[in-house]
Amino acid sequence: MEMIQYKYENRFIKHSSLKYIFPPMVGMIFAQIAPVVDGICVSNSMGDEAALAAIATVGPINYFFNIIAALGGIGCGVMLSRCSGSGEKAKAGRIFTRSLLIMVVVSVVLSILGIVFADPLLWILGATRSNYPYAMKYMVVILAGSVFQVLNFAGDYILANDNNQTLAMAGDITGAIVNIIIDFVGVYVFHQGIEIVAFGTVFGSFCCCLVYLLHFRRPDRLCRIVSLKKVPGDPSILEIFKPGMAEAVMYSMFAVQLVVQNFVLCGNAGTMGISNSTVIENIQLVITIIIAGTTDAIFPMAAAYDGEQNRSGMLMVKRTLMRYAFFMLMPMVVILMAFPNLAIIPYGIDEPIMLQTLPNAIRIVSAGSVITLIYTLLVDYLSAIEEEYKATLALIIQSTVQIVFTLVFNSHLGMDAPWYGILAGGVAALIYLSFFCNHLAEGTFKYHQKNLLLLTGGILESKRIEEWKGMSGEVLTPDEVGMVEDKMFSPLMSSLPEDVIIQSTFTILRRDDDMRAVILRYRSKEDYIGTNDDIAEVDEDDGEFVPDVCIRSVFLGARRLMIVISGNNEKKGIVENEG
Repeated sequence: MEMIQYKYENRFIKHSSLKYIFPPMVGMIFAQIAPVVDGICVSNSMGDEAALAAIATVGPINYFFNIIAALGGIGCGVMLSRCSGSGEKAKAGRIFTRSLLIMVVVSVVLSILGIVFADPLLWILGATRSNYPYAMKYMVVILAGSVFQVLNFAGDYILANDNNQTLAMAGDITGAIVNIIIDFVGVYVFHQGIEIVAFGTVFGSFCCCLVYLLHFRRPDRLCRIVSLKKVPGDPSILEIFKPGMAEAVMYSMFAVQLVVQNFVLCGNAGTMGISNSTVIENIQLVITIIIAGTTDAIFPMAAAYDGEQNRSGMLMVKRTLMRYAFFMLMPMVVILMAFPNLAIIPYGIDEPIMLQTLPNAIRIVSAGSVITLIYTLLVDYLSAIEEEYKATLALIIQSTVQIVFTLVFNSHLGMDAPWYGILAGGVAALIYLSFFCNHLAEGTFKYHQKNLLLLTGGILESKRIEEWKGMSGEVLTPDEVGMVEDKMFSPLMSSLPEDVIIQSTFTILRRDDDMRAVILRYRSKEDYIGTNDDIAEVDEDDGEFVPDVCIRSVFLGARRLMIVISGNNEKKGIVENEG
């Protein structure tokens, strides 16, 4: 029988991908709907373009707090997935506790500073005389509740990496519904101003965080609040935040880009130009949700395989998510390119300048989103596999080109300069990734064996197990096969109900430390060997990984048994092949 059969692992990755794409995407739609609802309520109820422009003026504030959420949420989440892949449950709790504390403290301090220096901050953000009163009211409320928005955003990443995407989605939906109710009741029933719209956003995030607390009821969670001790081998704060650094740079540059964008549009068309920015920003938000819904799935999935030291699995994740991303984005791109006015209707805009300039802007942004999709997926992949510096540099290049292009060509392209700037920045990032990170194309079109010794799968049954034992004999010694039989196959098969059909994959790979890992994954919500409470915490005291022990854990929504075999295998070597 063929030793490397990709189809079983590919099915597993596709099945897991759906869990990591659609619940977070639905949650993200609701979580990020706040500025869209804010803009629609303000535009239709107040009848003043200055109020709509105020939301765009304050927009960079949200991006700055997204920096904190990206560093803590993505960084902590990726670390949790690596701990899940390596089986280090206790370390995960310590990482989560430190990340949570830092996010709360930094958010509160920055909120206080923002409120104290609100006046100069607004002028730096480009507030005009007409929208300044609206912007001040909106910003102060947003700053007062920013810690909940940070925890809301970061929680999406953390819960997804801790195999609870459904709860993350439920929290986002709850927060969004609360926000929408407050917006519409406050504006249309009680005739309140822009401050009630901001309060709806903040209180919605608070309700979302309350839902997240239900996660701590799960006995098998990696997220646990523990004492702030640091065990040898634990990552430093910088190491925890590194995976989120690229996204943090992206949000910081987004904030700068938005300020420059508002400056250019205000110079060309005054408050009308900034109102244009608000509409385009909301359209970009919808596009970003689709892109992020697929690309963000690479964080937990690639990081989990990275923690397992399964390099072929990492490449298969990238290949699968690239295909899903294009399938989901292209219909929206085609619709916006053909019928851009559909995106303008909800705002009830009747200003001639805006009606004249927005359709072309929508088409440019839609076309650029395809490029954005490609470089975002590659950047996220780099961040997940511990090559954060390359990801960060790609985003710096993208943002720098976009800002320079917008400013330099402003006099030639007018109000379209920011949108062409977005397109130019995406092309620049893609060129850098293509020519200076050429390994990124690897695995996109065909499978690569990498450090695999054995890869197969199928329905868990006695006949299949016997086949796997025979195949294992090609890469393991008889004593090692016997150990796998005693510690993995026999306990699992003796506890499986006869009428249950379970899909599984079986892998043997050589790790970077020259040990071999024997891995059996099966799709089930139940741990048939025992209860989740008695899962070994092998790193509790000294941070050292214990070999020759069968570790049970949750891996990308499935159950996993893993034995890391100590010693050198002189029987078989590895040849890196392409399949």
